[in-house]
Amino acid sequence: MDLQKIEQVIRPLIEQSGLSLYDVEFQGRILRVFIYKEGGATVNDCADTSRLLNPVLDVEDLVPGGRWELEVSTPGLDRDLKKPHHFESALGQVIHVITKEPLSNWNQAQSAEDKFFEKRKKIKGKLIKADQNNLELETDGRAVNIPLEAVSRSYVDFELIKGIKKGKKV
Repeated sequence: MDLQKIEQVIRPLIEQSGLSLYDVEFQGRILRVFIYKEGGATVNDCADTSRLLNPVLDVEDLVPGGRWELEVSTPGLDRDLKKPHHFESALGQVIHVITKEPLSNWNQAQSAEDKFFEKRKKIKGKLIKADQNNLELETDGRAVNIPLEAVSRSYVDFELIKGIKKGKKV
């Protein structure tokens, strides 16, 4: 299945609706389309997008193999970060990064005494820089550079901020 071709066809339609295409994935027989907009996409945005895309995807015959289902949703608060523009949109946020191999294999600047990277494949930190090839996270009082090619999975760390209880004064 050519997800890039699907993206090329549906992106303009989604953008004409005032939304943005975040990602497209296909698992089993389900085509998932993730949309977003500033301030948050609503359930109605998802339903309208589904009604818009279904006939186009059928006519274009972009999903081979007969029967399939379309799901349209938002990427969520703890959304996966896969593409360079995903990381750029998450600048300043705390993210989790899981690498394919221990960080010591990717970080050449590691000193012999620094055990921070030894055998470590998971890291959580504030994303302070992102470009087409690298990420820079701030964690444990240090800056950590991670090549995008080293990333196996990454996602935003969503923390629920507890509000002030009703009737309590600050």
